[in-house]
Amino acid sequence: MSMEHKERRTWCEEISRINRNLNDDGKKQPDNPFDVFGKR
Repeated sequence: MSMEHKERRTWCEEISRINRNLNDDGKKQPDNPFDVFGKR
């Protein structure tokens, strides 16, 4: 990806949010080891 780090991070966070919403079935999700800032 030819994006700046901040832009790439924002893009990844948005995609992750969309995926979480699509996969949400009301059950507690396992902890994300890549979520080092607790933005879940």
